[in-house]
Amino acid sequence: MNSKDIKKKLLEHRQSEHHGPAVGKFIHDIVYGGNDGIVTTFAVVAGTTGANLPRYVIIILGLANLFADGASMATGAYLSLRSTLDRFKRLRREENEEIDKHPEIEREEVKEFYESKGISGENLNLLLNIVTSNRELWLDTMMHSEHEMIQENASNPIMHAFMTFISFVIFGSIPLFPYIISIPNNSRFVVAIISTCIALIILGLTRSIITKERLVRGPIEILGVGIIGAIIAYAVGVLLKGIVEVAI
Repeated sequence: MNSKDIKKKLLEHRQSEHHGPAVGKFIHDIVYGGNDGIVTTFAVVAGTTGANLPRYVIIILGLANLFADGASMATGAYLSLRSTLDRFKRLRREENEEIDKHPEIEREEVKEFYESKGISGENLNLLLNIVTSNRELWLDTMMHSEHEMIQENASNPIMHAFMTFISFVIFGSIPLFPYIISIPNNSRFVVAIISTCIALIILGLTRSIITKERLVRGPIEILGVGIIGAIIAYAVGVLLKGIVEVAI
């Protein structure tokens, strides 16, 4: 196999095994936003239904929760990742200054890091010389070894916030549909339960496909967590209804 064929095979290998779909980098935002959207919106639906509130109240509270909580989660994701990015830049700047002030100490830290990985002898010296002869590589190594941080983990907070919001709104709107569309009143909550379960399964399948795990694992885990949250929400709604009726 010549050099050209090897490079072609390497590219195919990276695309199929390591990188996967481009949306994979946002899997945390999709699952986190989607699951929270489904569960919290159904919590409103279940709680208000359990309290026997009118349909229009359920719709208003559901929509208010959908967009307000979605925006809150998105801004929270942005601020969190922005803080991580700022911390990354500060620590990298400090490491750069330390290399200028104490190169021998920083070099020894790199050496200890690679020794902890089982590298020794001439291989260790060769690797140490290569890393410390390249400032960017040296900084990357220090950030990873000392702070367990890489640039990719702290990048693009706006897109992560956007994906969190979109996932929250799209998946979170599903439990509310039965109260918006025209169906018999006595069937709405049952349809909402079924819709919520389907939404959780779809979200789980999305996770499984993106992460390339077993297809059944994602739906089972997310459906299980969602059902627990839904049961708690409905129980609280029924309990509050009883408390309010007694108080009144």
